Amino acid sequence: MSVLTKSIFVPARQELTTQGEWRSIDWIESHAEEWRELCAEGPCDQPFFRPEWIVSYLRAFAPGQLVLMITVREAGRLRAVLPLLRETSFAWGLPFTTLRGAANVHSCRFDIIHGRGPGANAAIGAVWAYLKGLPDWDVIQLPDVPEGGAGEQLMMAAEEDGFLSCRCESMRSPRIDLRGRSCGADFSQFGQKSHFRHSLRRWRRNLEKNGPLSLRRVHKADSGCLEQFYNLERSGWKGKKSTAIACSKEVRQFYDLVAKSAEDFGYLRLYALDQGSATVAAHFGLAYQQRYYPLKVAYDESYSKCAPGHLLLGAILEDCVQQGMQEFDFLGQWQEWKAEWASEARPHAHCYVYRKSLSGRISRSITQQQHRLWVTIRKLGHRLVTAKLSYVAKVRNAYTRNSGRGAQGKQ
Repeated sequence: MSVLTKSIFVPARQELTTQGEWRSIDWIESHAEEWRELCAEGPCDQPFFRPEWIVSYLRAFAPGQLVLMITVREAGRLRAVLPLLRETSFAWGLPFTTLRGAANVHSCRFDIIHGRGPGANAAIGAVWAYLKGLPDWDVIQLPDVPEGGAGEQLMMAAEEDGFLSCRCESMRSPRIDLRGRSCGADFSQFGQKSHFRHSLRRWRRNLEKNGPLSLRRVHKADSGCLEQFYNLERSGWKGKKSTAIACSKEVRQFYDLVAKSAEDFGYLRLYALDQGSATVAAHFGLAYQQRYYPLKVAYDESYSKCAPGHLLLGAILEDCVQQGMQEFDFLGQWQEWKAEWASEARPHAHCYVYRKSLSGRISRSITQQQHRLWVTIRKLGHRLVTAKLSYVAKVRNAYTRNSGRGAQGKQ
């Protein structure tokens, strides 16, 4: 285990002490309470930055690995935390050492965990001052940092010191502002367009022909409820593509751990839209600090003509408003089905810092090329979806006009 401590003087404030230690999960759990207090200050008060979330990730995806825990303290009080993993890869015959945030696609978002107040920027600067003094890295990667996050400040500090950087947008997560909303008889009120709202009401009427629908909300990590959700998700296209939770031992372990810790701290939400004894759609979600986060969505594809996923979402939005929630955060990428509900999005980016060396320059070039390819593929996919929707709309409009003419002829 290596420990390096630095003291950085900040004018008009007490001295900041920065420490880096290669630690196990036990260290995180022993410092969890002060970590949570840091999150509660505001900027990082989301489940994804809390210690139990990082521990769940490490237990599932990096078991046994030591983590570089960088901490900044002011007069003994924790002011910033950054957990990093070390990885070695090869490109063009050269080895690259990467220090990357302890997160992946299932982590939803990541950042330097920091507090609020005039010392916050100084604490982030102290993290960078420590990192630039480390000799054994070529790349620092912080994945899915929210726009304006501390990871972006780290990049700017690195650039000022002559290091290379790269910011690659990774996703734009849709969100719905629920402030000022009220519950009413029309559950479709949250839809963006009148045609979609009309479709929601029609889908519900058609589905209710087979029996009344009911919304179920569970706050406990009940093994039966979790198993039901995993099986429902695996029964559809996610199971066929092996992207369902139950298709991977590591992914299953991660969500089991997240469910248990979320139950322990009171923010687990398992929603289900039931028809009798059958579940037509379900959410694995979190409700934290007046925000709802749907981590995973599943539905019974035998009901797909009635869009059960949309019907469940509408019911959950009503429930969120009743509970006083202020925001529905979709997480993940912007998608057409999410755009039916949301008009705003929260950008995220992968933030990279590179040494100004041959290895650093090569790694930066590879990252930029991969990102350009990803952007091109995404734009092409968006154009194809837009063209398909435009064609469907034209067919629907033509059918509506012809139906109207037929009705007039009968008259």
